[in-house]
Amino acid sequence: MENRSLVGEKKPSTNYQLKQVFLGTQIAALGYIIYMLLLDQNAVNDTNSFYFRLDLILFSFGLIATSLLFMVLHQGRYALASASFFYLWAVLVALTTWFISGLYSLFIPCFFVLFLFTSLFARRVIFVSIFVFQACAIVLIGLNHEGGLPVSQGALVDPISRIIGALLLTTFCFGVCWVIAGVVKRSFKELKLENQKVVESLAVIEKLAGSDPLTGLLNRKGAEISYQKLLQKLNLSHECIIIYFMDLDDFKDINALYDHYAGDELLKIISDRLNSLVGEDGFACRFAGDEFVLAIRAEQDFDEGSFAEKLLKTLAQPHFILGIEASVTTSLGIVKISDSLSSFNGACKKADIAMIKAKQSGKDNYYRYSHKLHREYMHNLNIVSCLKNAISNNLLELHFQPKVNLRTNKVEGVEALVRWVRGNADKIGPDEFVPVIESTALIHSIGDWVINEACVHCKKWHDAGNQLTVAVNLSAFQLTRSSFYQTVVETLERNQISPVFLEIEITEHSLLQEIPLVNSQLESLKKLGVRLAIDDFGTGYSNMGYLTRLQIDVLKLDRSFVSDLSNSEEYRVIVNAMIKMAKVLGMKVVAEGVETEPERAILADLECDYGQGYLWAPAVPGEKLLDVIGGLQQQPRCQ
Repeated sequence: MENRSLVGEKKPSTNYQLKQVFLGTQIAALGYIIYMLLLDQNAVNDTNSFYFRLDLILFSFGLIATSLLFMVLHQGRYALASASFFYLWAVLVALTTWFISGLYSLFIPCFFVLFLFTSLFARRVIFVSIFVFQACAIVLIGLNHEGGLPVSQGALVDPISRIIGALLLTTFCFGVCWVIAGVVKRSFKELKLENQKVVESLAVIEKLAGSDPLTGLLNRKGAEISYQKLLQKLNLSHECIIIYFMDLDDFKDINALYDHYAGDELLKIISDRLNSLVGEDGFACRFAGDEFVLAIRAEQDFDEGSFAEKLLKTLAQPHFILGIEASVTTSLGIVKISDSLSSFNGACKKADIAMIKAKQSGKDNYYRYSHKLHREYMHNLNIVSCLKNAISNNLLELHFQPKVNLRTNKVEGVEALVRWVRGNADKIGPDEFVPVIESTALIHSIGDWVINEACVHCKKWHDAGNQLTVAVNLSAFQLTRSSFYQTVVETLERNQISPVFLEIEITEHSLLQEIPLVNSQLESLKKLGVRLAIDDFGTGYSNMGYLTRLQIDVLKLDRSFVSDLSNSEEYRVIVNAMIKMAKVLGMKVVAEGVETEPERAILADLECDYGQGYLWAPAVPGEKLLDVIGGLQQQPRCQ
């Protein structure tokens, strides 16, 4: 970690403090020189005084030498600089004391100052050696008073006592400095250890703050930091960052089928597989819940599609949860980033838009982000915003299209269809807003409103003497809400409608997903007496299993089969086969999108039960339905 130390490393911190000592010594030496030159009359007037000139020379030399030691210290040679500095001034102070007043000199206290700084900033061997040197210097200076080189104060009155006293005082100062230095250094050592613990703790905290506690992958914060590092390494001329945004398909079913522990185990397995795919120039992140992000730095011509297929294949490999083999698919969005100014959240948002498109396209798939896709997404957001306003202001309407018995030509039921007529300035049609509704949480509120509104009108028709059934389209998303069954029960009871008059239409594709909660609620509705219908039958990969297991009541032939009946013998054979199969399974058949008399006639010949389409009537408001039905009943029956 950078710049997290409370005390700092010993060497850089001590270097700074030693520099302060160097500087202070230079200032003191320079002050002494100025004093001697400007204020001391002996130094100025007594031109024969060798000793006064010598101390000026010694201090000037010390000033210059200390400046040179600054350079040595700046080079990082701390031990050499500190030892040289303390030896230098120990010698200079001893010589100055020798020639100026000896043991009477005012420079004697400098010995004690040197002890203190040497004990703090030099190794102990240097400290001890300087003490020995100064002790010897004191003895020699004391003996010098009695007949050595001349000194300014003359002989000592009692040289032995003076020498012993100076030695005792020097030794005492040495001991005090030894103890102080030991305490200070131990304190700094302990503080350094505590600081190291803090540094390590901060490193752990930072790691935890940037990682997901369940999977060990990066979380959003950690991923954003890693993304910025990738951007810094990015060579914009030929490199890019590719973001893969992943959402596990139907992950909620894992939690519903097993439990949340099983879901957590699955997330760990997915994380391990992602880690196995990402290299040094990339990272994997648990973005939120069952959403993951994988980012890699690659060449501009990198085949992101091939890597996406490898990613989907790896994540779809079977795994074991609570001893049971299971598998999960993934929807994947891709965005390529070549701009160093792109933010992580912005890149993920683009990839998320592509992922949503992949999920809407059938899941277990990938989709690339594009500006066209972004415009489509923004258009859908506008639709959602307008729909919310339409819901809050009660601007949606329910229209009903008759279903005609092809044998009797009587209307026996209707299909409820949502229409947005009022407050729709952009003229957004059902083909646009219905898919948007089904892909958002709006489906729950609008779906509940549709069922209630359909039952309200159905009650009015029954009261008017028309025992019509009403069919309501549902999405699998609505059925994943566990309270949906109870909502239907309460709606029927509130409107006093028998369940046999309500028909639930669900697409074949929704049933093929085999979602346990969806199947469970459909079975409960069937037991209640609600009729079940398969919408757009034949457009998916049909599975006869769910037709018999759920006891489907009605098959609705898609418009694509009906429109070519008059021109294609092959389509006639296909439709005939589907009708016969439905008869064998005890189901009724409704043909959607009947628009011409030849289509009606062929369907009747094939013994199709009901027809629905513009040949009879478009979808009309509930208040007009009985008038439309009355008009149809007055028309002559076609033979």
